[in-house]
Amino acid sequence: MISVLGYYKYWVILTYIGIVSAVTGMSFAISGNIKNAIICLMICGACDMFDGPVARRAKRTDRERAFGIQIDSLADIVCFGVFPAVIGYTVCSGYMKSAIGVPGTIITLAVMSVYVLAALIRLAYFNVIEIELQSKKEKRKYYEGLPVTSVALLLPIVYSACLGFKLSFPPAYGVAMIIIAIAFLLKVKIPKPKIRYMIIMCVIGLPFILYIFFSRGILRGI
Repeated sequence: MISVLGYYKYWVILTYIGIVSAVTGMSFAISGNIKNAIICLMICGACDMFDGPVARRAKRTDRERAFGIQIDSLADIVCFGVFPAVIGYTVCSGYMKSAIGVPGTIITLAVMSVYVLAALIRLAYFNVIEIELQSKKEKRKYYEGLPVTSVALLLPIVYSACLGFKLSFPPAYGVAMIIIAIAFLLKVKIPKPKIRYMIIMCVIGLPFILYIFFSRGILRGI
């Protein structure tokens, strides 16, 4: 019988679904369908929000727990690092190039690169602290720096605001990416939300999902 690497039990399925959503969203972004790409980003956020609580309730070996930590962060860099950057480059490159020429493309690449690098550093730091906590059998009480998963709510809010107020989306998205990248690396303590607060966040995000999904408006600048 042929065996394969990795784990495929129910406690990791949400993480895999999130990755599939991110790849699908990237294909939407590249083809210019930003609306569907943003919806895919929110799906990634929903999957990440609940994969941890599901995993913590499962009976896992030490190796399975270690795998869960690694696969979660690897998925996060794809879903909330690379994916938003792909959306950003698609949205901003043409706008910036038409505004200031070739330097606009370079600036767009620089902003998206800084964003991905900040997300990567934030996640690597998170992993180091998480491994230390696991070795001491301690639970995390707070995050340091803005969690990368927050972009699954923040960027759709930016999208919705630009859509609703007829604002130009590319510069708003670019500025948001810079601010978020800085927030990733600021050494501030953010309380870890409990499950009830996660549900509240989903309720808050639901109107944005419905508005984006059913909106027929056209964003300025793209």
